[in-house]
Amino acid sequence: MNGYGCSPRDEFEESYSERQENELQVLESIFAGDFQDLRQTDHWKVKRPPEIFLALRPLYVTGEEEIHVRADLLVRCPPTYPDALPELELKNTKGLSHEKLNQLQSGLEKLAVELRGEVMIY
Repeated sequence: MNGYGCSPRDEFEESYSERQENELQVLESIFAGDFQDLRQTDHWKVKRPPEIFLALRPLYVTGEEEIHVRADLLVRCPPTYPDALPELELKNTKGLSHEKLNQLQSGLEKLAVELRGEVMIY
């Protein structure tokens, strides 16, 4: 214990909220206009865990009409994310069969279980 009532290890660990907000900053810089923090549209200005929307599409596409596959990923994080798993939902898909969509969804869920405890959205 140090003079502040916590062990030296605790001083360097980030809170859930800090880890979540740091990850959102990274996501926003990576996805730019394809990233939306849905908490921003909330009329109640209450601090809550991240709920984000990511537009997913192939890299290096130059025009909207060239996109043949796309999906939106809705992510809802519980207060104890990343120790607790986020809800991951693929929506508004284009160019994906129902079978492929199910494979992607189950792959996301499996990967989330494997990465539990680490920030995983990016």
